[in-house]
Amino acid sequence: MSPAPVAPAAQSVTSAILEAVRSWRVARDAGNSIQPALYVPLESRGYGLLAPVLDGLLTLFEAGARRRFDAGAPSDSAITGDEYRLLDLLEGDDTTPSTDQFLPDLAAAMRVAIGSARVMLRSVIRPEIAAAV
Repeated sequence: MSPAPVAPAAQSVTSAILEAVRSWRVARDAGNSIQPALYVPLESRGYGLLAPVLDGLLTLFEAGARRRFDAGAPSDSAITGDEYRLLDLLEGDDTTPSTDQFLPDLAAAMRVAIGSARVMLRSVIRPEIAAAV
């Protein structure tokens, strides 16, 4: 069975998020400034407002999971398990995303961060969807 086709707006947001997440990992590993590394790939598509949201979410992800976020290399075509998990959390339409893999003390904060990220994503992609209709 083949996957359902993805709307162009959603595809654009997904690829922007993956590029930004991978830039975040590279910058963090190199000790470089994080938010500028996130902002550049996001803003090239008009999603620059997501830079602080993703920075906070990824930082909390690492703290809550007690491990490094596994992001692919910038040129990788395959998506890592952590990238899939992040996309699932962001794309979910449930009101209480599953945060069972995170430390109990940080699970509630993670749910709030995911909810906030979803609000920001909707505010960013709505204009793009409206323009496509």
